[in-house]
Amino acid sequence: MEDEKPFKSGEESLGQSLGERKSIKILELDKGGVLQRRWVHSSNDEIFKLPSSAHHSSPGRDSIRTWAESCRRFLLEAFLPVGFPRSVSEDYLAYQRYDSLQAFFSTISGMLADRALLEGLGVGDANSTATYAVLLGVFKDITSRLCTIGFAQRFGLNIEPECKKYRFMADFFNDTAFFLVLASPRVGGPTKAILLACAEGLRAMCGVAGSASKAALSSHFALQDNMAELNAKEASQETAVGLIGLLFGTIVVKSIEDRTLVLCLMVALVLGHLYVNYLGVRCVILRTLNRQRATLVFDHWLRYGKVLTPAQISSQETILSWVPLIRNSRGEERAMVHFARDYSDFMEGGQGFTIFEQKHFKITTRYMPRPGLLRTKILLMVGAEPVDAIKAWFMAMEMVWNCKDCVIEGNFCVSDEMREKLGRVSLFDDPNLFEELEKAGWDVATSAMETGNAVRVQILQDDSYESKKDE
Repeated sequence: MEDEKPFKSGEESLGQSLGERKSIKILELDKGGVLQRRWVHSSNDEIFKLPSSAHHSSPGRDSIRTWAESCRRFLLEAFLPVGFPRSVSEDYLAYQRYDSLQAFFSTISGMLADRALLEGLGVGDANSTATYAVLLGVFKDITSRLCTIGFAQRFGLNIEPECKKYRFMADFFNDTAFFLVLASPRVGGPTKAILLACAEGLRAMCGVAGSASKAALSSHFALQDNMAELNAKEASQETAVGLIGLLFGTIVVKSIEDRTLVLCLMVALVLGHLYVNYLGVRCVILRTLNRQRATLVFDHWLRYGKVLTPAQISSQETILSWVPLIRNSRGEERAMVHFARDYSDFMEGGQGFTIFEQKHFKITTRYMPRPGLLRTKILLMVGAEPVDAIKAWFMAMEMVWNCKDCVIEGNFCVSDEMREKLGRVSLFDDPNLFEELEKAGWDVATSAMETGNAVRVQILQDDSYESKKDE
């Protein structure tokens, strides 16, 4: 075997070797470091590609192998990111399998709904007019646009921190729209218009939630600045699966026309669609800490002194129904913790609360008689980094963790002893904790803790109001 010595300095060595009429071998690798092709530039300036395999066989077998390799390479390049699997996170393939399968179910459900939609618009009905169909379409379009704007304004900031939840909710909205469309031919007049408009609004919300959550997931999957390519390949995958779904859907639509059978089939398809989608988002192992993941991580740290990995936390995450209800060391539900929307929300009530302060954040807590829980609010200061939001959440949890006997006869009682105890919390800022978080694979430099408009405050001394008051 020939000795293969890499060049020391790119173009200069290449030019020198070519000038001296030396044969050179070129190894072509992708961004992930995977060998793609091998070339030889001979001393007489001929360039030819070396075979990928060192095994020798008959010309016929070589041609078949070459054809099969070409087909395989085409499929990989068409549907998977360059450098796969090194260019994507380890959970990418599992998620895409379920995502492609749910697209298959959705395509068939969509065809059944489209047929009902055409019936709802009056196709085949001699009493229906083109004007009615146009006006109904305008009404649906107006509803869709308003829902898009409203949903984006209300929930836009929530989607990235809770991308798994909203990825599932997007398909729930879409499937609910299918049933409304399916019911539209059975009603008439204004009711039909309302049903179809509501369906269009749900599809609009699906579009916002789906596209935004997919973008957040894509940024997680992409490891080599290849998010745009990853999105393009996902579109190719969905298109291919959609084509297969169209073939099956054509057979289904042609074969099944009885409304009862259509409804039963739609229920089965939607349940399958939602279940597969749920399995898909369960496969995703996010490495950023949002409120739920931070709660699970720190609670386990307080109890056992160990940091769970992203994969372990992923298996414990709740996709839909999690609320920020924090327990103390006895396992008792004791407090609701939130990031304050603004300063007024932080100081809500104005009296009867206790403030705990750190350099980059403040925390207030008070007892709320109706739910029987402590209400704890976090406010970040100007200059706070993403890791400070995580520390603030951990501190609030540690305060609640130490809160055993502070609720007395319906009042939040903070004695000097209790205040001193709560003020001595230190595990939330333990350097060992954050070192262990990074070792476990968590990205503490990127925070997904805040689900609303991120507020930062600066406290200044203001004597002008007091001067006016004295006058």
